[in-house]
Amino acid sequence: MYTQGAFVIVLNESQQILLVKRKDVPLWDLPGGRVDPGESAVREVLEETGYNVALSAKIGVYQRPKFQDEQHVFFGSITGGQAVADGTETAGLKWVSPERLPLFMVPNRKRQINDFKNGAQDVNVTVKDRGLLAAIDLLKRRLGKR
Repeated sequence: MYTQGAFVIVLNESQQILLVKRKDVPLWDLPGGRVDPGESAVREVLEETGYNVALSAKIGVYQRPKFQDEQHVFFGSITGGQAVADGTETAGLKWVSPERLPLFMVPNRKRQINDFKNGAQDVNVTVKDRGLLAAIDLLKRRLGKR
């Protein structure tokens, strides 16, 4: 059975993307995470950032068969709340230009952000995870640390 994740691309008035620094691994990520039945991307964003968001589009579903993981990526806008820079899962927040994304990001986020920039909506993508970060992620999953 696939795990389900929900992540949200949130833009500010300067067209910068909100990123969160994860506490479990020191990488930048989109706000969101694993969702269990009854949970939502909106709740994940609030929990990690302090912001309330309204979802306006689904960018796509990204399946990672090697990890038995499915990630749903949405576009959303802030409707309220206040930034929380240090939460239970979040070590920091920052707004970045989509053209100047940080080097150390969760695998596949740059692709998802590029799909958003290119106007993708409701795409279905099967991701072939490669590279060092993907290998570390797979090892952590197999050791039960995630």
